[in-house]
Amino acid sequence: MNPVVTNKVIISGKSNQPLAKKIAKELGLSLGRCEVKQFSDGESYVHIGEEVKGRIVYVVQSGSYPANHYLMEMLALIQAAKMLQPKRVVAVVPFFPYRRMEKTIKPGESLTFELVANLFHAVGIDKIIVMDLHKHRSKRFFKFQRKELRAFPMIIERLKQKKLHNFVCVAPDKGSMPESKRYARELGVPLVKSFKMRKKHDEAIISRLEGDVRGKDIIIVDDEINTAGTLAGVVDKLKQQKARNIYFACTHGVLSGPAIERLVKMRIREVIVTDTIDIPPEKMIGKIKQISVAKLFAEAIQEDR
Repeated sequence: MNPVVTNKVIISGKSNQPLAKKIAKELGLSLGRCEVKQFSDGESYVHIGEEVKGRIVYVVQSGSYPANHYLMEMLALIQAAKMLQPKRVVAVVPFFPYRRMEKTIKPGESLTFELVANLFHAVGIDKIIVMDLHKHRSKRFFKFQRKELRAFPMIIERLKQKKLHNFVCVAPDKGSMPESKRYARELGVPLVKSFKMRKKHDEAIISRLEGDVRGKDIIIVDDEINTAGTLAGVVDKLKQQKARNIYFACTHGVLSGPAIERLVKMRIREVIVTDTIDIPPEKMIGKIKQISVAKLFAEAIQEDR
């Protein structure tokens, strides 16, 4: 076994055990012994059976649905690990809960991202490893070491497998434009900008496109796909403008509410997501292709001292 990882233990909650197992395998490890269950009243019970004294413990847990439950489960795992006198405890959070609540819009709202960060600080983590936060300004809320990974190289690798001579990259909204520019530059394709008006919370209308898409194959990139409302609006507008095949790629496949129903009806060829979220089988429709980011997390853990 690699001596760099012999003092490291990977503990997994229940939200994304497939990814945790892949990360451990990349490191030549097995998951540490751990019991996680739920009482009949909904409360969480955890017990770490692995010897962790003097070792670095990495607790892997995504803050996916049901976010509140998995967040509490992770806090319990971290506390249990801390009580066993480890060298350090590192939270590995591929999908950070309440990622979009990093600012308030009106008085009386909760700054929930900060609240979650404070909970991690209160329970005593030494470091957090996350992937593609919704806004980079969110990092200011972490009062401990943090490392943000990017799914960019894995998604680029997948997209480069396609013949890109007739492609353009479309930024679905203003917030995604900087990252879309980065993708367009790396792929060597033109960038088209779209501008949206929000019809309601989970549905958007695209008012205009800035760039030519007629007869072009399309790559749309974003950090996540939640209800697929914005994507549906962009795809409709692109098809009105006579675009050809449309592909979408993002880091986090949230796929909540009407997302799957919308994707089934949507005139889109492929939806590429990573495995930061464990997508249940009933949501893995044929259009969805999942790529793994386990290697990126394993490298971050291996480099961690």
